[in-house]
Amino acid sequence: MTAPNPLAQLYGYKRWANEELLALGEASQTALPADDYRLFVRILNHTYVVDQIFAAHLAGRPQTAYVATNTEETPSIDALRQAIRTSDDWYLQYVGGLGDAQLAERVAFRFTDGDTGSMSRSEILNHIVVHGTYHRGAAGRILATHAVQPPRDSLTTFLHRLEPGRRW
Repeated sequence: MTAPNPLAQLYGYKRWANEELLALGEASQTALPADDYRLFVRILNHTYVVDQIFAAHLAGRPQTAYVATNTEETPSIDALRQAIRTSDDWYLQYVGGLGDAQLAERVAFRFTDGDTGSMSRSEILNHIVVHGTYHRGAAGRILATHAVQPPRDSLTTFLHRLEPGRRW
């Protein structure tokens, strides 16, 4: 059996974890005070915006859609959920088509604050996964402070749900 593409596996996990948290957040809207619910959505919107900024860099497109790492307006959770799903699908397709040479290739870019940077495609892709995981944890803490149990969204949970035969 061929080993799975590690990046594809991580991006499958990312998509699953985003879906789990967004569904729970939407179902828990009435359990949170309005300000905390808005913060929950804004944290996840930030991850979406950063994903989109780096997707433009990876695709070699000018990044003109965002002037900051979050938007002024807070989207509805339904709109955000759809946007994140589309973004996660794009990343899944993107990582599935990369070879070692492309992963090592450096990408030069400009941050939203005007500073410049460069990272390999692999470093950018790792950053996106880690960045999203960090912020999903922060959003989950908001739920937990209002007695809403955050989803079990660890990589181990994902892998065992994906392949129940791993549990013996």
